[in-house]
Amino acid sequence: MDYLEIILRSLLAIAVLLFLARIDGAKQVGQLSFYDYIVGITAGSIAATLCIDREINIWYCIIAIVLFMLSSFFLSFVTSKSMFLRRAITGSPIFLIAKGELMYDGLKRAHFDINDLLRELRSQGYFDISEVNYAVLEANGTLSVMPKAASRPANASESGLSLSEDELNVNVIIDGKIIKGNLSAANATAEEINTELAKQNIASVKDVALGTMDNKGTLTCYLKESAPTSRTVFE
Repeated sequence: MDYLEIILRSLLAIAVLLFLARIDGAKQVGQLSFYDYIVGITAGSIAATLCIDREINIWYCIIAIVLFMLSSFFLSFVTSKSMFLRRAITGSPIFLIAKGELMYDGLKRAHFDINDLLRELRSQGYFDISEVNYAVLEANGTLSVMPKAASRPANASESGLSLSEDELNVNVIIDGKIIKGNLSAANATAEEINTELAKQNIASVKDVALGTMDNKGTLTCYLKESAPTSRTVFE
């Protein structure tokens, strides 16, 4: 009898979750807001409790699941009607790179460090940050990238030119610090890095968010720039 009750509770929990998910609308995981994500986890936890905890009243769990799922539906509705509530509840896109410049304030707002940004860029096929014109962290946590015109794949393939393979750039400066462990891979020394910074009129390595060196010894620096505006064209 205990097994039968667990089976019935589980089937009921599945039915309730499927019904409410249909009401809430079809969203892919990547499209969920942070609140939707939290609601999904909470509703799943309550449903699991409903399945196996016989001491809890079934209707208590169902009411709790319904309230959480409907709150997500309600917030989706009100944010579709109000731009102010949309920014306050779901957040706004954040520029991490704008016009080829690293937006250090944007990184701090997004709780991203340089390594997080480079990892996300690599996952989209950009191993050289200098190829990126804009990188925008969307409100749902995904990164949207607009490459520079010269780095768009279609341009190279349509030109009919025979292009040599690029080498990976070496990150020699991250968050205002010289990465000594990477200097050997770049065939450079800390003194050479500081000399090159002086040539580029950069007062201190602490002003550099990211410094990369290619196989020709060219140092490209991205300073700790501020975000261009607190409100973006995507709002």
